[in-house]
Amino acid sequence: RKREFARLLLEKLRPLARKLEKSGHFPGVQVHGPQLFSYCCIERERLARISSDVPRIGIVLSGQKEFWLGIESQSFVAGDVFVLPADVAFDVVNIPSETSGLYETLLVDIAEVPMALRGAAVQNRKPRGLDMRVTLTPELVDALAHAAIQLNMSGHASALAAHRLSEVLMLLAHDTAAACLFSRPLADRVVWLVAARPATAWTAERLGKALGLGASTLRRQLSRQGTSLRNVLAGARMQV
Repeated sequence: RKREFARLLLEKLRPLARKLEKSGHFPGVQVHGPQLFSYCCIERERLARISSDVPRIGIVLSGQKEFWLGIESQSFVAGDVFVLPADVAFDVVNIPSETSGLYETLLVDIAEVPMALRGAAVQNRKPRGLDMRVTLTPELVDALAHAAIQLNMSGHASALAAHRLSEVLMLLAHDTAAACLFSRPLADRVVWLVAARPATAWTAERLGKALGLGASTLRRQLSRQGTSLRNVLAGARMQV
């Protein structure tokens, strides 16, 4: 069932996908609109410590993509949708398809979330490590396709593009993989740091320095979120 949704999404996004015979704009980045771009390669590549200053929604159009955070990894194939948190440095592997010889991913920058949706993400959830996979539904497939096509034409209808993207965000508000689009819970940021460098002897002082917080502030903010530094560290290490 999930693969059916993935195939349907790929079919709807076919107008934005590049082909080998139309090679004028690849490999590399192709900008489709102010918030929409794609990245393409024709040889397997590994990119070290790649990060974004804004969170992104990604859709693999061809080939396979791997994210590595420390010793954790997650893999995505054509039709899969993922959410990339901001300011987390991943190692990335891009693998072209054996049939087409092409790797391509479509990416949407989420620079700002509408006021009405801020803080709409799932509450009281466990901190997440490397778990970026979005669960597809028929409604989300339609919304993603409409938003991508409209963002591609955003020079003509920017208000409609923003509306389409808001529809996507509304549908993602209850998917825990997409929580970083709406907020950046401190516990998640701690987990990402620990997962990236699991051998480090993390302390409140060392974590606080990496996050721009004092050690006591770090503990206090985690307590307000209903957890503790001890629990977050133990959970992160267990995931690793």
